Amino acid sequence: MPISKIRLFLFFRILLGLLILAVLADFLLASLPGSISDYFQDHYLALAAGALALVLVFVRVNYFSYEDEYEIIHIRSKSLIFGDLSKQNRRYEFPKVLVTGYELARHPIYKKLTIHIQSSSGVRKTRVFNLSFVSRKDLDYVERSLSQIVQRNQKGAGRQA
Repeated sequence: MPISKIRLFLFFRILLGLLILAVLADFLLASLPGSISDYFQDHYLALAAGALALVLVFVRVNYFSYEDEYEIIHIRSKSLIFGDLSKQNRRYEFPKVLVTGYELARHPIYKKLTIHIQSSSGVRKTRVFNLSFVSRKDLDYVERSLSQIVQRNQKGAGRQA
């Protein structure tokens, strides 16, 4: 079952765009001649919109997608603020047989998924994903799926030894 938080991510991205437009509109309206600029001279709209944008930055809203159908796991993660520009824009695809372990940290403020992968050449890699704003139901599915994959891989490694 694919898990994707694209709707929530798009909502926050549109909200961030509107907040930036509100800041620009405040400064534009404050610079207009006439009585309308009197309403915007204190820049309350810009301060409120800027504060909300900062909250979005500190909350670290991001896009997360997980697919485990067939024999390959597909994981996508993208930052709300920097989008395609940052190194936080990650797209991973790897065979299930390479997964050796995982940890899912469920803290009240944030949730983090760490996946341990061992390549066929013996190189061990660790991938970390921010799962904030992923529902409990979806987190349970990801945890159940990875648990089954790790158990199956451990049984397969036991047969090969």
